Amino acid sequence: MKTGWSTLLVFVLAGGLLAGCGRSEDQSDSNPEKLRFGLLVAQETEQTYERLDVLTKYFAKQLGREVEFLQITTPSAMIEAMRARKIEVAGGTGAFTYLVASKVIGAEAIATTTAADGNVRYYKSCLITSPNSGLRSIDDVIKNAGNITLSWAYPTSTSGHLVPRYYLQKRGIKPQDFKEVFTSTDHTATLFSVASGKVDVAAIMYATLDRFMKTGKVKPGAVRVIWESEPIAPGPIFVRKDLDPALKKQIQLAYTNVAKADPDAMEALQSQFTYSMSYIPVTDSLYQSLRQMANQIEGLTLKEE
Repeated sequence: MKTGWSTLLVFVLAGGLLAGCGRSEDQSDSNPEKLRFGLLVAQETEQTYERLDVLTKYFAKQLGREVEFLQITTPSAMIEAMRARKIEVAGGTGAFTYLVASKVIGAEAIATTTAADGNVRYYKSCLITSPNSGLRSIDDVIKNAGNITLSWAYPTSTSGHLVPRYYLQKRGIKPQDFKEVFTSTDHTATLFSVASGKVDVAAIMYATLDRFMKTGKVKPGAVRVIWESEPIAPGPIFVRKDLDPALKKQIQLAYTNVAKADPDAMEALQSQFTYSMSYIPVTDSLYQSLRQMANQIEGLTLKEE
């Protein structure tokens, strides 16, 4: 299997089912009277945003206009929603989803999450296997790729596709070198495809594995980690680039000031995270190294045509 950028682009645009979004009026101006926020439902944590009324009230007050929050189930649907001008603001996706959105629709990053110490909260990717696979290290995977099945989390996943694919390419292994390559729906499904023995090796976010281990949903020894990545930058809150600069600044401030301005709204946003977090301003430059990584992967480029 070879997942080229053109294939990924088709996937993204075809993925615009916009579950839960429905149709709404076009808002093509740069300073719309109504702002629509897309929030990615974190399927792997089995969580949804349950206090949208609190978020709606907070952001409407901060931005001085009507606000609507839409829960969206896939990253590709999030990109399509913004491309189709169904939303102006997006949150909850990974960095690679943002990079795709940046290329496809010119999205602009404005904020990201921090850890308790106020610094950017980085995370890791990992490759996992079943203890029964006979694979004990990444070198075993490299040597036996032709007899191994591999699964990505989903096409626009940073930790479940981009980063591990780049690492494997550096080791001389490409997707077509494996016996078969699958694409899952999310990190949870990918994790359990390995735990159940359906797939030999899979790429997931390390925090997903850690979460399921701590809650007992994955028993100790059910999977083996055979590779961990270097730290990865978290995904940003991003907006339509053609919004009025003053409005984009207002949206950014609404996120970065939420903890002080409205603890209830902060609690509603915090519910999607397993660590104590807050928001800080961010620019596209934080993601340039990941963009360069994507541009170096054979058949997967974010360069302008």
